[in-house]
Amino acid sequence: MAFHAIDWLIAWRHLRSGDDRPAWVRPLLFTSVYLILIGGGLALYASTLSSPPPPVIDGPFGPIQPEMQPTPVEQWYGTFGALTLILGVMSLIFGLLARSFNLLPTVITMSVLLGCMALVVVLSLMSGLEGDLRDKILNQKAHIRVSREDGKPFGDYTALADALSGGEGIAGASPYLEGEIMVRSGLNRQGALLSGIVPSRQTEVSNLPELIEEGQYDYLSSPESIPAADPFGVIEPGTPYRLRHLEEERKKNAKVERVREDERNDELNLGAAGLGEKKAPSNKLPRPKPLPSLESLRDDADGWEDPIEELESPSGKAPPSAKSPSDEARSALLGDIPSVSERLERPAVKDSVGSDGWEDPVEELGADPEQPNPEPDAYPDPAQPEETEVSPLLAETGLAIEGARNPILIGRELSMELGVRLGASVQLITPVGRITPAGQVPGQLAAKVGGVFYSGMYEYDRKNVYAPLPTVQRFLLTGDKVTGVEVKLVDVEAIDEGKAEALRIVAELGRDDLIVEDWRDLNRNLFSAMFLEKVAMFIALLFVVLVASFGILASNLMSVMEKSKEIAILKAMGTSDNGIMRVFVAEGLVVGLLGSFGGIGMGLGLCWALDTYGLPLNENVYYIEKLPVVVNPLEVALVGIAALVIVCMSSIYPALVASRLRPVDALRQGDH
Repeated sequence: MAFHAIDWLIAWRHLRSGDDRPAWVRPLLFTSVYLILIGGGLALYASTLSSPPPPVIDGPFGPIQPEMQPTPVEQWYGTFGALTLILGVMSLIFGLLARSFNLLPTVITMSVLLGCMALVVVLSLMSGLEGDLRDKILNQKAHIRVSREDGKPFGDYTALADALSGGEGIAGASPYLEGEIMVRSGLNRQGALLSGIVPSRQTEVSNLPELIEEGQYDYLSSPESIPAADPFGVIEPGTPYRLRHLEEERKKNAKVERVREDERNDELNLGAAGLGEKKAPSNKLPRPKPLPSLESLRDDADGWEDPIEELESPSGKAPPSAKSPSDEARSALLGDIPSVSERLERPAVKDSVGSDGWEDPVEELGADPEQPNPEPDAYPDPAQPEETEVSPLLAETGLAIEGARNPILIGRELSMELGVRLGASVQLITPVGRITPAGQVPGQLAAKVGGVFYSGMYEYDRKNVYAPLPTVQRFLLTGDKVTGVEVKLVDVEAIDEGKAEALRIVAELGRDDLIVEDWRDLNRNLFSAMFLEKVAMFIALLFVVLVASFGILASNLMSVMEKSKEIAILKAMGTSDNGIMRVFVAEGLVVGLLGSFGGIGMGLGLCWALDTYGLPLNENVYYIEKLPVVVNPLEVALVGIAALVIVCMSSIYPALVASRLRPVDALRQGDH
């Protein structure tokens, strides 16, 4: 269907309101300009507000710079200014449309505009969240993984890692060993995923050294350099992610408790000062009380006992069984807690489990007391060889298995869950059992926190634990085997070429037992769910444009009935049916083009504002500082094409009705 200039001119003249404009248009335009000025001024004022910098805290491991958070005044001015600015822009667009078109085409055009704008903004935000999640995954995990299909460990990985490192487009390769464990501290215990890595090679496949926010990555190779834990607890661990929604309620309860405590203290102070009773003033000085004798002090019910008097009497006989007043007072105050005499009379019995929840393997297993704190590795499985040969690749760590201090790296969330920081000691427990003189027991390993990392991915920060590969191999009783080899590419966008290169190297080495998976295969469920969510949001918001298209349909049908006389005159003058049809289709396309392109333009502008200034979020709660925005040109084009197709389809039926209208019937309808 070829349009002519006369078709667009007739459609434009039909949509215009003529010389008489509604009376409310001019006040609406002035109000919109006023709102834009007020909103822009408030936003600009909020950006110029400067809050005093928070004080720097001197921690045990160096100065701590608190995060700069916007003040409530800045948040209020900024939020109110942004909302006012958006409202002013919307009012200005509606006023300009009402100044040029009739009211019904104005409303329809505004509906299409809002639908297209919402589509662009929502799709850009979801693309930004998807890209942010992908970046966080690839910061800590490699791009390609080579492993067995059944997930079991395999050997002969040194040659495989070296061959993959030299592949075209491959930046590096590093072996790893994974196993499910439990991490235990003096306060809590938590399940985790233990990964054994080669520190010198792990830097080639991940950004783990850059994610360390407390401690050092080099502590994995030099555990003797790990500083001692903070004995005074100057730096308190934060609140775990799953409990942060209770912080506000906890603060309110703490405030109420402080108020009640202050009231109780005031009542005690008033009672101690004698203000509760009114007494007549006296000019006499109080008589000093005589000093108590030693005998009265011994019999005083202050809760203290004299060990010499309690344990032995002058006659050499045991003390009487009747309780003295001091014993009764102590029992009323302390309950069943034994006194000093009772503790000295009891035989020395040492509990096998201490108050902190730790077991002593020496007492539990009956080991030699000359070897304190034996590791679980001291009781190997008889099915395994007593001495495991270490490959040349593992020698790069420079870490001796025997007598090592077992350094580990844990995530921030796991650190908060366990209440441990740099230098703290934890216990690793694995279900891989050891056969000991006392039977089969779970494997236990004392480890020391050498660093705390923060990847921005909650699951990784709460589950992942890293340790040197030799230590993990001995702890999990796997021998000289690994779970797989991680591979990092030079260009992550060339994932298909990198995967083909890894497949070629594995095939050349004759490793038919291994499979190659990229990051898309490993996270297929997550990104498939996000893609389906994006499609669902696109379809849901497209219904806004679909509803607006029904308005175009109704508007054109009303125009056909109202302009039936003019249609008859045009046909009588020689206008063809196709010419009449082009006029009404052009009328619908004018509304659709203005609404779709205007909505796409406003959506891109709003995305730019969100990307430039951002919508600040609490990183401790949402794990992102601001909403990420990524504009995909293909998605924007898809929005425009979908809107135009819907609008065009809604204009075809009224155009067909107008083109099939006979002049005689049209004149008859016009007379009526």
